[in-house]
Amino acid sequence: MKTEFCAVALDCLRYSLVWEDSRTLYGALTLQPTDHVLVVTSAGCNALNALLKCPRQVTAIDLNPVQNQLLRLKMHVIAFHEHSVLRGLLGLAGPAAVTDAWQVVGPTLPDAQRVFWAAFFAENPAGILLAGRLERYVTGFLPTLAPALQAKLRQLAEFDDVAEQAAYFAAELETTEFAARFTAYFDAANLSRGRDPRLFRHAAESGGAAFYERLRAAVRTELVRDNFFFRFFFFGPEHLPYAILPPCYQRRHYELLRRQLPKLRLLEGEAVDFLRSPAGQDVTKASLSNIFEYTSAAEFQGTVQALFADGRALRVVYWNLLLDQGTASPGCATLLPVAEAASARLSRQDACFYFRNVRVLDSRLTLAPAVLSSTSTLAHCA
Repeated sequence: MKTEFCAVALDCLRYSLVWEDSRTLYGALTLQPTDHVLVVTSAGCNALNALLKCPRQVTAIDLNPVQNQLLRLKMHVIAFHEHSVLRGLLGLAGPAAVTDAWQVVGPTLPDAQRVFWAAFFAENPAGILLAGRLERYVTGFLPTLAPALQAKLRQLAEFDDVAEQAAYFAAELETTEFAARFTAYFDAANLSRGRDPRLFRHAAESGGAAFYERLRAAVRTELVRDNFFFRFFFFGPEHLPYAILPPCYQRRHYELLRRQLPKLRLLEGEAVDFLRSPAGQDVTKASLSNIFEYTSAAEFQGTVQALFADGRALRVVYWNLLLDQGTASPGCATLLPVAEAASARLSRQDACFYFRNVRVLDSRLTLAPAVLSSTSTLAHCA
């Protein structure tokens, strides 16, 4: 698949956290023991989360070798060290615990990996979760606010009633400079600090205003206190309740995760290309992150139709950020096997507020080949 990621330097850790909600992945794919699951690696969280459903196999794939290197480190820690060591390296227990955990893990790594990660933790003493380019940018917003605004934002995590939380947000934050500061910080001019600007070549809207409206909607519909992504977005890993951590980071799942590790393999490459390759024909379920954010509408349409054209059994979930890939234009069908009801339900439930929506594709909904071959219709809809 032609993607803008192919033009980006992939020599750094771009993501230290997977922002796609594992509950959405589970709800979209309903993983079974017979499934071979393909997951875009990113920071590795959802590859590990998929393992917890005990499928036949999980393949993690990424164009960026550094992302796979991060997942390999996590796999090593899970296989050979206690949960407290993983928690320490992540940064969930503070900088001192990062140092202590690295002193335990470092000597158990092969020489080349030890050299790489020693330099990494020297540069990132707060741990893995704050080390990604995107995560450094996102969590850099809070310090730009005046202390009084920071305190008001933190207060949002104290409510146990959504209506009271929403009223507080409207009265104490929307009436201040918070909205303007948020919109400016996360607008296109600054967004390149978190993502390469070439990745937004196809974006139809600027991020700041869109993200702020999604933030407002989230505050009105769910408790900030219980939302991992909201809390990390603003406050980083500090004081995160155990119960809201991604499943793969919770102690209660650690032994199962360790037992499931032999089912996980890592590949370097492009996810859709792998799905269409002979080696990828065995995949039955796929979580593709927001990879279609970096393609044109025409490329997306053609790619997905080709992916489902051979009648294979396949179910896919992906997330939209600023684009709306997979949504029909007015008066024009998508010609794609979109599971509309599941997509709408999961979009409403997804925990990470800044995504636009979620789309589920299912081969059981594939249109007839005669319809798919209508190139004039394709051109019109693309």
